[in-house]
Amino acid sequence: MKNKDIFEIRESLNNLGEIKGKTFAYTVLQNKEILDKEIETIGKLRVEPSQDFINYENERQLLCIQHSEKNENNEPVLTYNQQNGTQSFKIIDIEKFNEDYKPIHEKYESVLNEKIAEEKEFEEFLNKDSDVVFKKVSIRDLPDDVTESFLQKIRFMIS
Repeated sequence: MKNKDIFEIRESLNNLGEIKGKTFAYTVLQNKEILDKEIETIGKLRVEPSQDFINYENERQLLCIQHSEKNENNEPVLTYNQQNGTQSFKIIDIEKFNEDYKPIHEKYESVLNEKIAEEKEFEEFLNKDSDVVFKKVSIRDLPDDVTESFLQKIRFMIS
């Protein structure tokens, strides 16, 4: 299991609250607590953006608004990227935008390089093997009416 899997596993444990059996329920509770501590630790590793990066983002966003297509209420038009679920401004003239963006990029180049390095380091951490040790539950302590999909979700905690 990788560090990034911790969030998904914690979410799957949220869906087990209605399963009966005191041994099983207690083991789920213990694993939730273990994961919550790990998630808190991971959250502390995430570096807050510097004031310089916030200033860069503000300037970049203003430039995007300036160069974006506007709707009938003179608000910027956004496009949706289905691949990653993000939205971005619909830029009218990308060449003019890039020309105006270049001085901003140059002004904040060291800040951007630092942010890229931080994100890369965090991503590398998320892709490392986790050292979380889960509490285990015996298969005999599981409810009788379990499904294969249920077992897939809790496989990591069955001994």
